[in-house]
Amino acid sequence: MTDSIDTVLAHEIMTRDVITVQPSTPVDEIARLLVQHRITGVPVVDDEGRVLGIVSEFDLIAKRGRVAADVMSTDVIAVSEDAPAETIADLIVQRRVRRVPVLRNGRLVGIVTRADLVRLFAMTRWTCVQCGYFERGFHRPEVCEGCGSREFTLQREPPGM
Repeated sequence: MTDSIDTVLAHEIMTRDVITVQPSTPVDEIARLLVQHRITGVPVVDDEGRVLGIVSEFDLIAKRGRVAADVMSTDVIAVSEDAPAETIADLIVQRRVRRVPVLRNGRLVGIVTRADLVRLFAMTRWTCVQCGYFERGFHRPEVCEGCGSREFTLQREPPGM
């Protein structure tokens, strides 16, 4: 299945039903949520859905505190719904984070994790228009290794293909 769009956007790959906590959520409850849902961190949000911080597994084991506000990391890297997946991948790699909240008008609407990006990587490929050679990756290749062309389309494969 070929897509004429050259990039995948955050809203296409984000997890929409994000498990969140309030600043007053006890750390033992956060730990139970992480284990129960097999996730590695949760956004801390206010009553309007604005992200105040993130509590990760690291925060729980490295910091002392009774509630989310005591242990959360407040230097949150977030993106908008129309952020390209390659930009998110670059942020995750460069900033060494596991997740990036997705915001609309300053409010949490989703989250993109490393797992979401791996799933995208497995399902997409850049295919040379001239010879059909393809590469997987978040960035458009500069030149086709098969024929030297510079024209590529982004193709998305259904899972299992």
